[in-house]
Amino acid sequence: MAISIDLAPKLSEEGSVVLPDSENFTNLTSRWREWHGPEVAAVVKAATEGDVQVAVRYANSHRMPFVARSGGHGATEALAAAKNAIQIDFRTINHVKVSTDGKTARVGGGATVKQVVGGLSAVGKQTVTGICESVGISAPILGGGHGWLQGQYGLLADQIISARVVLPNGDAVTVSQEFHPDLFWAIRGAGHNFGLVVEWEYRIYDVKNPKWSYEIFIFSGDKLEALYELTNRMMKSQPPEVTHWGYILKVAEIDAEHPIIWYAIIYDGPVDTAREYAKPIHDIGPLSVNAGEATQPELAALTYMSEGSGGCEYGFTSMRYPIGLKTYNTAALRKVYDDINETFRRVPALAGSFFLLEGYSTQGVQAVDAASTAFPHRDDGILVTSYVQYKPDPAVDGVAQEYGTRLRKHLLEGSEDPEHLRAYVNYAHGTERMQEMYGWEEWRLEKLRKLKAQWDPENRMRYYAPIE
Repeated sequence: MAISIDLAPKLSEEGSVVLPDSENFTNLTSRWREWHGPEVAAVVKAATEGDVQVAVRYANSHRMPFVARSGGHGATEALAAAKNAIQIDFRTINHVKVSTDGKTARVGGGATVKQVVGGLSAVGKQTVTGICESVGISAPILGGGHGWLQGQYGLLADQIISARVVLPNGDAVTVSQEFHPDLFWAIRGAGHNFGLVVEWEYRIYDVKNPKWSYEIFIFSGDKLEALYELTNRMMKSQPPEVTHWGYILKVAEIDAEHPIIWYAIIYDGPVDTAREYAKPIHDIGPLSVNAGEATQPELAALTYMSEGSGGCEYGFTSMRYPIGLKTYNTAALRKVYDDINETFRRVPALAGSFFLLEGYSTQGVQAVDAASTAFPHRDDGILVTSYVQYKPDPAVDGVAQEYGTRLRKHLLEGSEDPEHLRAYVNYAHGTERMQEMYGWEEWRLEKLRKLKAQWDPENRMRYYAPIE
């Protein structure tokens, strides 16, 4: 009650404090993964930059942790260390305002991917966003951010012109190449450690094709080697407009006994060009093919990444174990498939899990100087992760963690550099070492540690893939 009395009068007219005895508290604090999430003592529904500052300063003065919330998909072990925390809820700060010249947009720190994609599409614009539409736009930007358009324009973080950031001490600053350039460097790849972004100034682009082309193939597991050997060859000349998107998952209606391979070519281009590109895949012998066209906002549903579906669904214990790769080692991928097959039989509770293979184009990503942002993995063409999902059950937790760790180990051992795991920070489970998330170059780690000591000397922001 004291929190409400002390905080509420200092907030804007639209801001508010919500306590655990409120009917809305559970809804406000529910997350994509409840397991090992933060323990929230109060929610501050922020409507302005000033509200965010008030919440941060209150938390600091009372030695309480604070965590930001927009989409609620953050899932890493460090979040569990935030106990008796203040959740600063950004969801009201969700504007998408296109500039008069149509080249940039002001995006609120609480906007979701769906709000950004939909808002821009309505005025004939597009930009690089994440895929799952219920994820907040800010979190993936802070960790680098992958998306459909990255081959053409670079990562999400590469679209940032400036950001309005509330620092861990409650001060607010603008960061850009001109203002605080070192902090600007840090928030583009390791930003979860440095501040709370209230607004982004973001590059946007004209929609080139009102409809994207797609072909979705279903393969039986015995086609795995042929399919991913072909994928390796296709990736050597993969156009910047193309994404190879795949799953290994159980679909009983197709195969009651074994996982199947769901494989899509997503193409921002003319149908004829897309069909010609995907033509070799037909020769492998898919069980079925579904071809069509879709707008960019419709791609999330096609790939099971819309609100409440597939990897975006709430209510499960969900774990991810990412690894970045340059090519597929099909022998290692076979070990993954066989392990999935055996585990689903042995532990039926895990049979709703899936394995995600994201094969993005990288021309736009690699066109950016690797030293110019904190994001360390620009040379990787493939992002792979297990989505270990099951109905909450403490009896399954240990088995699930062993399973996810084992799948990643198969791929690491078969990779071009088995001694150096590269783990995308936005998918990180939280047991990864700092080098694995933030890069193996010593200068990167030294720079991050120096900037952390400068901008967050009391280590207030240590609840998401912390810099140590």
